Amino acid sequence: MTKKLTMIIGVLAVTGLMAGIPALYAESPDGGPTDEQGIRQCDLKGTGYGWGSGRKQRDPEAFFKDLNLTAEQKEQLKARREAGMQQSKAVREQLKVKMQALHEEIAKPGTTRESVNGLIGEINALKAQMFSQRIDGIFTTKQVLTPEQFTKMEEKHKKWMEKKGRGWGNRGGGQKEG
Repeated sequence: MTKKLTMIIGVLAVTGLMAGIPALYAESPDGGPTDEQGIRQCDLKGTGYGWGSGRKQRDPEAFFKDLNLTAEQKEQLKARREAGMQQSKAVREQLKVKMQALHEEIAKPGTTRESVNGLIGEINALKAQMFSQRIDGIFTTKQVLTPEQFTKMEEKHKKWMEKKGRGWGNRGGGQKEG
């Protein structure tokens, strides 16, 4: 009985974490003032994001300002960003529905691990799709920028991630030198 209860609690904890991950990457619907690194300070109270006031986001225009983009590059990047946001929004909505279904299924008394495996597979496929879309977006950006611009953008991004204490594959707690 204790083993079964531990397993149920573990599954609920993992699914709760999985449900919260997409919110970390949600885009803000409004703009706001930015600092010198293109970080936008947003007040998201009452918008349904649940983060409260003070969440920082990068403003794409400020982020790309130092890259000396042509008007054509700006338009291409803006179109790519808008298309990516629409794709991402659609997948996030599907993920939200699947996560809700998983939570409802787990809450049922007779639910077994085997009975939720199909939903878990669908959720994992949606998360993989989101990741793949992100990588596609990076390569599309790489095609628009010159090699020098892309290198400079990557350096800015790396600096921003180090400032936040995060990097590729490092969720929230990177080692800081000093």
